[in-house]
Amino acid sequence: MAEELAEILQSFELSSKELQVTDVGREELAIGIKECQCSLIGKIMGEKIANYTGVKNFVSTAWSYPRDLKVAELGPNLFQFILPGENDRDRVMNGGPWILDNQVLVMNRWYEGIEDDETAFNLAPIWVQVWNLPVHWMSKEAGRRIGAMFHQVRDVIIPQTGGKEGRHLKLSVLMDIAQPLLRGTTVKVAGSTKWASFKYERCPDFCYKCGRIGHSEKTCDKPMLVGGGKRDNQYENVSNKCQYGSFEDAEF
Repeated sequence: MAEELAEILQSFELSSKELQVTDVGREELAIGIKECQCSLIGKIMGEKIANYTGVKNFVSTAWSYPRDLKVAELGPNLFQFILPGENDRDRVMNGGPWILDNQVLVMNRWYEGIEDDETAFNLAPIWVQVWNLPVHWMSKEAGRRIGAMFHQVRDVIIPQTGGKEGRHLKLSVLMDIAQPLLRGTTVKVAGSTKWASFKYERCPDFCYKCGRIGHSEKTCDKPMLVGGGKRDNQYENVSNKCQYGSFEDAEF
């Protein structure tokens, strides 16, 4: 914020009156701060700019028409949701994922400076399916151990029925969408190993080039992630087969 102010001041030739500093006391902000403390801030992660009316209608329906909901647009794809009821705020924060037009609406509780915090909207809820495990490896405890790869495991479900592809685990997780989507992991039990592949339910738009949610390969500034045993998100400036594709999307 200080750098932005310095840049603005340097770009103008200000008059003596414009150079004056206006002091505002904290007590004069009390009403605004109190209202903000009853609000959530949401950012839609994607290249498509959302329509205010569309966002308001979406959250009203998705959140079961919370009482006295107010929506304010703070900037492109950035919104404030005033929810006076604490239970409503908790329900929204513990729910999701909130997917609007194939883009994820990431929520966070308001705090001073959230609009300028580039990391404020890195964590998004998403459902992950874990495939290729032997049936006797499917337990909630195993799901939580596998889910430790993500930022947080919120729930583990073992579907009682499977389709023609077999059975799988379902994990509700918080994931860091600033990082590439995880495609799977090697699971080892008593010397026996299996590759467990991940599929994402209602997966938001993501880049097939770098695997990150929120932009497409057309606007991606990352070199392509390539095969050949590359690990730990190493990249090379070479043309090769994309390491991501529609196979990350799960049917459910």
